[in-house]
Amino acid sequence: MLNCGDTFLTSDGEDEDFHLWIVITPPSEGEVVTVSLTTRRKNSETIVVLRKGDHPFIEHESVIAYSYSKIRMVDDIEDAIMKGAAKQREPVSNDILKRVQAGLIDSDFVPNGVRHYYKSVMKC
Repeated sequence: MLNCGDTFLTSDGEDEDFHLWIVITPPSEGEVVTVSLTTRRKNSETIVVLRKGDHPFIEHESVIAYSYSKIRMVDDIEDAIMKGAAKQREPVSNDILKRVQAGLIDSDFVPNGVRHYYKSVMKC
């Protein structure tokens, strides 16, 4: 079962590029909050910047794109992994997980439903 800090690769449906997603909550009633990692661009939100070496997948400066944060069903993620539509990767370190979780609270771009759900699960 997926848990806090676990990661997986999948496309977001808008393009065919695979992005690294990080699970940032423990499962609650079969759901988790996930955030996406993307290449840092000129206008990227930079609350959490990650660099090569922070995770084996990261090859260049990247950021957490909080605007793409989602509440997902654990079963859907695990089903996608089993079917090959997603690939499980190495978990992030505890330090990175804490930074990413704190960033979700600070970001102005997190969808309100995701922020509310995160706060209720994490008792913020």
